[in-house]
Amino acid sequence: MSKLIIAYFYPSYLNLYGDTGNVEILRERARRRGIDVEVVYIDPTVSLSSEAVKYFSIVFMGGGPDSGQKLMYEDLYKNKGPYLREYVEKGGISLFICGSYQLMGHYYKSADGTILNGLGIFDLYTEHFGNHKPRCIGNVTCEISEELRHDPVFNSVNKVGRTLVGFENHGGRTYLGNSLLPLGKIITGYGNNAEDASEGVLYKNSIGSYLHGPLLAKNPHLADYLIAKGLGMDSLPELDDTLIISAHTAAGNLKQ
Repeated sequence: MSKLIIAYFYPSYLNLYGDTGNVEILRERARRRGIDVEVVYIDPTVSLSSEAVKYFSIVFMGGGPDSGQKLMYEDLYKNKGPYLREYVEKGGISLFICGSYQLMGHYYKSADGTILNGLGIFDLYTEHFGNHKPRCIGNVTCEISEELRHDPVFNSVNKVGRTLVGFENHGGRTYLGNSLLPLGKIITGYGNNAEDASEGVLYKNSIGSYLHGPLLAKNPHLADYLIAKGLGMDSLPELDDTLIISAHTAAGNLKQ
């Protein structure tokens, strides 16, 4: 098996609600299968190039508070953005959570009307409507989109079922363009905007989601899908996920 190279963008700034756990889970699940893993930490001191991103198996970027996003935003927008766009458009495997998910869209409009331009990789936008609309907070269960469920690689590693579970906490509400598919359909929770029952986004081989938890802790089928896709494999050796699947099932029964 080839090496799994995980590019973790801005770990010092975007690690809200334990999102670093997503990288730890990917690393551990790969190592338990005898797969060599390297985590490459990308911060403002690291330079990227078109050649460098070709070697990434998976790109991960988490969520962060406004202060953390401000510290990395200029570097992301001016320096890293073009290479991330190139990576995603060429079919690179990536996972963006909450704040970074928002930054992959066209813009984020804050409650005071300030607009933060996004990278425009995903055809979506996010707006915060202020205190007259409550934050989207609580436990989430969503049904995975048919597009992902019918993916042969996902089918080969899916020992869990049709749902994803997690926790959300966001003030911004995200609206997908007509061409974009959501990651899932909300069963419990708010999702992208508390209006259209969508959660997250699927675009080529990239995923955006509001689910913290971290997301991959109770969703081993999604973790294994990312690993297999990142390695260009059709399937992976099975692991004993009895405890994790029990946690997934229990989380799906939680109230919002």
